[in-house]
Amino acid sequence: MKTDIKNFPKGLDVKDLLYLIWNELKGDGGMGSPRRVEVLNIAEIPGSVLDSLECGDQVVKVTGVQKHLYTVSYKGAGVGEGICLTYADASTVETVSYDRGASGWSYNSTDKGAIPAE
Repeated sequence: MKTDIKNFPKGLDVKDLLYLIWNELKGDGGMGSPRRVEVLNIAEIPGSVLDSLECGDQVVKVTGVQKHLYTVSYKGAGVGEGICLTYADASTVETVSYDRGASGWSYNSTDKGAIPAE
């Protein structure tokens, strides 16, 4: 795997940079291909990580021994836009959204809906 450091988002602090490098080293794809990152809290993703995500990328929420796969289903391109991460299983659809303001990213909401049984 070869990752060009020039492709990392600008302005990262050391913690966020190490987080991105760790996910790269785990073999979760190069900066130009769909990526996978792991988080412990889906509502507290660092802004630099949100900046690095694109539609189709995957975010894995790790809760104990369980892992839940969210996919970036929407990402806007500027201030006033946002990002949505969507998870679905046999009975539930969940969307987590963040808004991008002038001062950076902020968690917006988590919306859950039931998938009707057939």
